[in-house]
This record gives sequence, C-alpha cells and structure tokens, in this order.
Amino acid sequence: MPRRLALAICLLFLPLSRAAALEEGAPVGRVEVRVELPSETPYVGEPLRLVIRSAIRGRILLDHIVQPALVDFDWQQFGVDTSSEAMIDGFWTPVVERVLMIYPLRAGRLTIPPFKRRIAYRIEESGKVEAEYESAPFEIVVRARGGLVAPGESFLPAESLRITDAWDPEPDKIPFGETARRTITVDADGVTAERLPPLPDFRAPGLITFAAPVERRTIVTDQGPRARAVYRWSVRPVSSTSAFAPPIRMKWFDVATRRMREAIAPERRVAFIEAARDRAAARARESPGVFSARPLVAALAGFVATGALVILLSTFSAGGAFERRPAALGALRRAARAGDAAAFRRAAADLAQADQPRWRAILARADIGPPLAALDVSLYGREPKAPPPALAPLARAIGAAWTKRDAKQRRPRA
Repeated sequence: MPRRLALAICLLFLPLSRAAALEEGAPVGRVEVRVELPSETPYVGEPLRLVIRSAIRGRILLDHIVQPALVDFDWQQFGVDTSSEAMIDGFWTPVVERVLMIYPLRAGRLTIPPFKRRIAYRIEESGKVEAEYESAPFEIVVRARGGLVAPGESFLPAESLRITDAWDPEPDKIPFGETARRTITVDADGVTAERLPPLPDFRAPGLITFAAPVERRTIVTDQGPRARAVYRWSVRPVSSTSAFAPPIRMKWFDVATRRMREAIAPERRVAFIEAARDRAAARARESPGVFSARPLVAALAGFVATGALVILLSTFSAGGAFERRPAALGALRRAARAGDAAAFRRAAADLAQADQPRWRAILARADIGPPLAALDVSLYGREPKAPPPALAPLARAIGAAWTKRDAKQRRPRA
C-alpha cells in the first residue's frame, strides 16, 4: 500500500515537473501574420486590416516587435498592442496582438516581409540569452482602380458613409446683416480620418463664404476605425435677393457591395428673413381682394400720377432730363459723409433691390465692384477687420453711374 501511494504521487507530479523544466529552459514561441481580405481582389488604396499575433512561453526579460519596411504599402497602427493568454500545445501561453491598417500603393502581387519578435530571457546556467522569432512572408494580389474614379479625384473606400448638413440659423431665416454657420459632418466606418477628402468646394453667386479649418478625428471601435471630419463655413447673402447654396456631393467606394456610391448634402435657399417678410407683404398689397376700396384708390392715384407726369414732361425741353433718384441714393451719400460703413452697405443693397439690372451694370465698373467687395470683407470677414475703402469717392462713383444710366434712358419730347 505505501508503494502504490508513492507511485501515484510520482505520476501526479510528473507533468508539473516537466512543465517547470520547460519553463526554465529556452522559450517556445511563434509569430503569425494574417490580412483580412475582401471577397474580391482589393483595389489600390483600399484599407486592409493586418494582424500580427505572437505567442512566446518562457521566462522573458525584454522583448519587442520588429516591423519590416512596408515599401509597397502606406500603413498606420490601429490602437495599441493587446495582451492575453491562450491554450497552446497544452500550456497557457501569453499572446500579444498588434493591428495595422495598410493601404496598397500599386497594383500587382505585393509581399509583406516577415515581422520579428526579439526577446531576451534568462536561464540558470548561462544568464541572459537573446532569441528571435519571425513570421512567414505574406503575399497579396492588388488590382488597379481604373474606371472607378476619374483621374485626379480622391478614392474613398469605406464600409459605410453618412453626411449631415446643419445650418445655424436656418439658411432662409438669416437676420439682416448677420451671418449663418453651415456645418457638414462626415462619418465613415472602416477608414481613418486622414483618408477623408479635403474641404469641398462651396461657392455660389450671391453668397459670401468663409471656410474654417477642417476638424478630423479617428474613433477606435471593436469593429474597426471610424473616421469623422467636420467642415464649416460662414455664409452671408450679398443682398436681400435670395441665393442658392449648391449641393455638396461626396463619392465613396462601398467595400461590402464593391460599388461606387454617392452621399449628397442637398441644395438650400439662402436669404435674409426680412426680405422674405417684405415679399410676403408686397404680395398681400398686390392682392387686396375684390370688394376692397384699395383698387379704386389705386386707380384714381394712377390716373392723377399719369396726368402729372405728362404735364411735367411737357414742361421740359428736348435737351432736358428727368432723373429718377431713389431715396437710397441720398442715404448712400449721407452714410459716406458720416463714415458709417454698415449704413453705406445697407443703402447699396436698397439700390440693388430698386433696380437689379441697373445695379448689375454698375457693379461691372472697375471703380465700383472691387471697392464694394473690399467693403464686404471688412464688414463680414472672419479674419481681423481690414480698413474699409474710402466711402465718399465710392458714393460719388455710384451716383454718377446711376445718373449716367438715367441720361441714356432719356426720351425726347414729341
């Protein structure tokens, strides 16, 4: 009985002593590399997930992963190295994983060189000893993306893409003289923020726009990277006339369906809220109702005005002139004398509203159009305020241009 008991104890402790002997000797390890490839051959520039998994069992003092030169790939490390334990060959073994996002730079058969894990370990007999483990080379076949995008356009492969368009305030309810803020946010799954396109082109007739710096951020999730880019503009109408912000289109490649898709921020009307109210009031005045007394009063006033106009025209000689001078022209001159740039710009907007074809012809003059644009920048620009142009010469030039247009429209007396 004692002999059987001793034999059972020896058999029980035999695997433990064997494992202890293995732990005290040279470590046992391996390094593996795998790439998560799509269902079809990947394109140049398509993001691929590269996982380096290394497992080493032993008394390790120092170790680090040696990454080869990936000459055929652009790459970026995704997250930090993770450590865990796994049952390998009947032993619990420490495992280290590193994830890279790689982007092929050319078409053809590309090779990923071996990754190495270099360690230093201690054994009782000889002290510290160094060892190195490496993975096998990994080959990837990549094809060109000809036909997917036009030459010069950016190629944006992603698992999904969302675009949101926000205005503050609403684009058709901007208080007069103020500026609206447009913010477009793009979220793309499966790609890093550096891969998102640059600031889209946002220009339109009748609008003044100033772009802010682009904000980019990569969000680390369990499913992979998520990129976010925020584009901002300050937007202001040039006059009280409505303008339209064009749609912003962003093309991207759906890596799941293997097709090109497009995300769109729709077109929006941009206008001052006072201009919309004025148009509604004008429509109400134009349609007073069938049984109202306004049509009779308007007809009588029109008859009297027509008679007075005929009498006035008859009193002028063939060389005389009858100039129509709107009140905004006087307000323009008064603002110039007072040095009030904001009042000057409002008077110019009223002139534009009074006769838009005439105003467009006046803006085409070299001594009027550029100074007015400089005035807009000094009033509404986001950069440090620039001194406005001289208002008095600009007022004289606008008055002379307006009077000249009147002179061209004179008609000789019959």
